Amino acid sequence: MRETAMKLYEEGQLNCSQCIIMAAEKKYKLCIPMQSIEMCKCVGHGFGVRNICCALVGGIMVMGLLFDGEIATQLRVMLLDALSQKYGSINCGVLIKKVRNDCGIIVGDVAELTQLIIEDNKKLISRKK
Repeated sequence: MRETAMKLYEEGQLNCSQCIIMAAEKKYKLCIPMQSIEMCKCVGHGFGVRNICCALVGGIMVMGLLFDGEIATQLRVMLLDALSQKYGSINCGVLIKKVRNDCGIIVGDVAELTQLIIEDNKKLISRKK
């Protein structure tokens, strides 16, 4: 997912959350309607105020799509913790400073962390194929 998400981000047509969701769609063949991707147009750049990392929000959305309630909630916490441990924050404004304004690095890291958590819990996926 990392390479796909970073490539999408570098192309500049999608924001950070959309890149994570599209990379997951490709990796896991999710068939997410384009309308759902469009809904995430405003879920980028820390919701426009450099607050919570929206790449992280995209990863959490993917987990909500793949896993049932309580499992998705537990995996969400794992993803939040993983990014926080790596960078010391989940705040977009803080993260962007740590990567010298190259948000593509964060997008790649979140995609990788999301995939690792999904793969580690693949047997719990509830989505019908």
